[in-house]
Amino acid sequence: MMAFPGPAHAELERGPEVRQAGASSLAPCGFFRYSVRESQFAAYNHCGSTTVRVHVDVRGGGSTNDSHLCVSPGRTQLPGAGPNYLNAYYIGGAGCQSGDRTGHTPH
Repeated sequence: MMAFPGPAHAELERGPEVRQAGASSLAPCGFFRYSVRESQFAAYNHCGSTTVRVHVDVRGGGSTNDSHLCVSPGRTQLPGAGPNYLNAYYIGGAGCQSGDRTGHTPH
């Protein structure tokens, strides 16, 4: 899991699969984008208590560019530029090895 930069002025943009952790929470559960100054990033916030596998939907190339990633509870920053990511969503796999990344397979 990578460290998540958390300046107070970061702007969040929620993806289509995001649910709020709570009415007053700034950290959404699921996929979200955020900006720090001129840079855009993407992350996945897992609000559960076990590791889980998420499908990471990458722009361009169809499903051949997509992958599956095992995330721990809390925020996982997705590598690279935020605009490259369309979405990330839960697909199961509780108890997987955190950080394991595999190519896209049907689920």
